[in-house]
Amino acid sequence: MKNETLLAFVDEIGDRGHSGKSSEYFAMAAVVFPASVQQKVKDCIANIKSEYGIPLKIALHWKKHCRMHETRKYIALELAKLDGVTVIYVISDKKTMPDDHAKFYNIVAAYTLERILKHADELKTKVCVRFGHVKRFNHLITLSYFQNKGWRLGNYNNLIDQPKWINADANSGIQLADQYAGILGAAMLADRHGNFELSYLEIVKHQIRKSRKGKISGYGIKAISTESNPKLFKWWPKEWN
Repeated sequence: MKNETLLAFVDEIGDRGHSGKSSEYFAMAAVVFPASVQQKVKDCIANIKSEYGIPLKIALHWKKHCRMHETRKYIALELAKLDGVTVIYVISDKKTMPDDHAKFYNIVAAYTLERILKHADELKTKVCVRFGHVKRFNHLITLSYFQNKGWRLGNYNNLIDQPKWINADANSGIQLADQYAGILGAAMLADRHGNFELSYLEIVKHQIRKSRKGKISGYGIKAISTESNPKLFKWWPKEWN
């Protein structure tokens, strides 16, 4: 699989608002896997829908369909069985991000694309990147931002084509990214009692991108602000490096 063409799908967790009701963090989850794994991804999403009586034509959403602990644990365990899937998280601390929603989104998306391109570069292969479509958002602005920031995005030549934004309804890759985004959200966003649920993230830990020395921080989980060190997050597992 080392030199096989990669497919990357990205979805988001949290919101870009700055009101008192807004989430403290906004993040993107990218799932990257060789093209040969795509059918296994489709089968995985289809099996989860079948387990919970969700029609195949309906997009699987963590927030809508995965509210109970038992459901979330089951899904995390099913995702953990997927061989060849690499997960990349980029998390922004909104206190230090611009109020402009478009600029805010573009910054996080650019960092996510950078991580994906670095992963492809390490594997000496090319990658096709698709983001989940955001309603009422002009993604041409984001594409222009990518191109203007191309000097810091790693090897742009590793892209098969320009990144595109697609709906989740008929795309299992975006639905898969949604599930991993939900897993991060459970760990990253405190519940009403101030607790963080790390168990799902622990289940898929082996799929999170790591350095050659097994380091997750700065590789599979990238922090924007917070001194660029995800270990400073309140929820970060103490034993993770």
